[in-house]
Amino acid sequence: MIARAARSAAAILCLASVLFLPARAQLVQSHPDSTASTTAIEMWFRIPAAGYDLKTPGIARMALAAVAASRPAGGGSSISEIVTRLGGTLTMEVYPDISMVGVSVPASSAPSVLGALRSAYLNPFISAAGIKAAAQDSAIAAASGSFDSARLLQDALFAQLFSDGPAHYAPVPDASAFAKLSQPDVQAFATRAFAQENAILSVAGNVPFAVMPGPPRALPQMTPPLDSTLAPSPADSTISGHAAGVGLAWAGPPISDVRSATAMDFISDYLFDPDRGVVSRALRSQPDIFSNGQFVTLHDPGVLLVTLSGQSAPASQQTVLDSIAALRQPLDAAAFAAARQAFLYHIMSQTQTPLQRADNSGWYAAEGNAQYAPGDASGTYLQAAASLDPQFVARVAQKYLERPVVVRLIESAGTTPS
Repeated sequence: MIARAARSAAAILCLASVLFLPARAQLVQSHPDSTASTTAIEMWFRIPAAGYDLKTPGIARMALAAVAASRPAGGGSSISEIVTRLGGTLTMEVYPDISMVGVSVPASSAPSVLGALRSAYLNPFISAAGIKAAAQDSAIAAASGSFDSARLLQDALFAQLFSDGPAHYAPVPDASAFAKLSQPDVQAFATRAFAQENAILSVAGNVPFAVMPGPPRALPQMTPPLDSTLAPSPADSTISGHAAGVGLAWAGPPISDVRSATAMDFISDYLFDPDRGVVSRALRSQPDIFSNGQFVTLHDPGVLLVTLSGQSAPASQQTVLDSIAALRQPLDAAAFAAARQAFLYHIMSQTQTPLQRADNSGWYAAEGNAQYAPGDASGTYLQAAASLDPQFVARVAQKYLERPVVVRLIESAGTTPS
């Protein structure tokens, strides 16, 4: 599973098409959902959120927003204006190593919106009005994020777990960082970052596009996924915020190790599913605690991330550690069979809408293994999930889930709990 909640599931019969973008992208449909009234279109980019020098925090978020808010140099409407006029939604997500801009619009408008989106981002132009709007929007997003305990803990855990590279830096920094980014700098970054060789298109839902005729065109050399350097001896740390909490993280398998990565997904589901998870049920008697656990599927390495928010969260850390330690021994066969069946159900049910399917497929393609996306026609993910057994899951837990990195979140004096 991946960073925005429940990305790693898909519907088998309504696959998203994932394709790289040559000069004239040939759209390939695969089992589109003609019953849907909307089309989800997402463009993903392999870019470092803190800039290519890793010294300009927030520049990827700023560039995404500035392009969306800028009207074309030759006249016309901005992407933001187009989507708003259609009653659609515009989404931007920034992670340390990848970024995404996506829209969900009425299917009848999808072809023109796709053209506008490609034109805007593959030939980025940032206006003075666009940079101003982006600075305001990004600062609001950063201020809002300061009240998100899980987000603060994830950023701090990644900073400790990785000593260098994109993952060491928070993708959306403090609000003050955006005021330091100039229009020329953001334009230069956008021109490099939103190049064709960085771009992946993911489309799902009602896809009213005609497949372009003719032989396939040569694809540009795709920029490889961006990895970060693991700290040799990551240290625990303490941060302050608007609420108390604790976070734990373990470096796991890369996306290329499909079976092990799927076992880590199973572990996170078994422990932290909101309804059936072992840890979730153990903490249910403490209503002030919000818990979340997920395996963040990255190119290399993935990360098992656990966050607990609430006044009594630090005291519940041992519950997490004990539950994970128990998985180093194989589960009883009957208990495992029931847990795996629940896991498969969750994978199938969590991504049903066009927007979720496009989101899911785009992430796995951007991280370097498009076929591993649940719902891909190859069936790679579901085959790996069906192959899991108690002994293998226990071996994965033994290999990866030893001592975690721990970050404690202390409520700052004078703040109101979020």
